[in-house]
Amino acid sequence: MRAQRQPALLAACALSALVLSACSSGSSEPASSAAATSAAAVETSGDYLVGDTGPGGGIVFYDAGSVQPWGRYLEAGPQLAPTDWCGDDWELDVAGTKETIGAGAANTELIAAACGEGAANTVSDYDGGGKTDWFLPSKDELKPLYEQRDTVGGFGLPGNNWSSFETYWSSTQGDIATTGFTDVAWAQDFDGGAQRDDWGKGNIFGVRPVRAF
Repeated sequence: MRAQRQPALLAACALSALVLSACSSGSSEPASSAAATSAAAVETSGDYLVGDTGPGGGIVFYDAGSVQPWGRYLEAGPQLAPTDWCGDDWELDVAGTKETIGAGAANTELIAAACGEGAANTVSDYDGGGKTDWFLPSKDELKPLYEQRDTVGGFGLPGNNWSSFETYWSSTQGDIATTGFTDVAWAQDFDGGAQRDDWGKGNIFGVRPVRAF
């Protein structure tokens, strides 16, 4: 919440249009956006490099360059037990998941609430580093994790295509308008680098928890 203006300042601002213009030249950022950015900056007072250990004990794999509403950095935790995307309800339509960086946390909440078990729930139950805000990365968050796979480490060995340790789930459901199905989701091949949105949700794929700070 913005601080209230002092009466003396209000009086000064009323003296002339010029002074009024000068006094009102502050940020026009909405209060809600400013509050979100401020909250996201709590853990970003220091500078991190890709490859550093993050506040949650994971490995930093993405730096947005400046504080965003969701934070600035992404860190990856250890590999969790491979699982399917949404338990046995493969055709459940989890509407509202997004692809962008910064969407993973909200995606995970949607999926965990709708499915009750599966990749999102596995990540939600993880509390590594004493943190409880780990999430399943969105499609676009999973890409830089793949790009920094050697830095982060702990991924499956190559040579066994599409194994649960080579392909990892994202928290982004497949685009129904494109695929025509509700039983598919985006996943990333960590051997060849392909991202596809037509992976059946019943596949047992790898899971890596991610958190933003």
